[in-house]
Amino acid sequence: MTYPHLPPEIAELRERTRRFIREVVVDAEPVPGGRLDQATRDRLQAAAKEAGVFAPLVPKEYGGQGLPIERWSPILQEAGYSPIGPAALNCMAPDEGNMHMLNLLATEEQKKRYLAPLAAGDVRSCFGMTEPHPGAGSDPAALRTTAVRADGGWIIDGRKRFTSGAVGAAFCIVMARTPAMDGAPEGATMFLVTSTCSRSTPPGWSPSRQLSSSDGSAARVPGSEPHTPGTRRRNPLLHVAPLERASTPTRTS
Repeated sequence: MTYPHLPPEIAELRERTRRFIREVVVDAEPVPGGRLDQATRDRLQAAAKEAGVFAPLVPKEYGGQGLPIERWSPILQEAGYSPIGPAALNCMAPDEGNMHMLNLLATEEQKKRYLAPLAAGDVRSCFGMTEPHPGAGSDPAALRTTAVRADGGWIIDGRKRFTSGAVGAAFCIVMARTPAMDGAPEGATMFLVTSTCSRSTPPGWSPSRQLSSSDGSAARVPGSEPHTPGTRRRNPLLHVAPLERASTPTRTS
């Protein structure tokens, strides 16, 4: 696809991204069915920073290129020329969507704790939505995972399944059903929950059984396959915090 009317700075970034993917990333691709190892990922991300193409969608204050959303498409198309291109540029799901959401909704403290290391490529994240039957798929109204206030924090009770990137993720944005409170109706709230990979706080969840999938012929990145992040558990999560703007939990009904 051609973009004849791109602003000069976006056209330049697109060209830099195109060259980087073709000249640096493609040669590092694992064999079909292989896995992108962490050392290669780290090397490619360092090279992407040096080339000025790292984290294209992340604000400049967090080390990214600060692309406005209407300019994402041409850059992401170039990144997607290689199956490991988005991982090399730190614009791969679920991290990309989580970074965008954290930038829009998180408090300054949450941005410092979760967004900054994610944007720098120092950690990975995941998004816990899908649940075992008869729990939620993509509809929050079907959520069976619950969260209730407790002294010092929240208690989250539930299981998640097919959580891409769960293994190796430092934190998970967990969707859980919360009761009506503080003037807000019953609904779904997003919680930032640390994992066993986090060294700074006690873990709130841990992956358990890895599920098989049909993507074995594609180049894979660490943690990219579906997983079940933990068995059913009820823990006092003193470090769990709703993803929020000011003090109002983000909800969907």
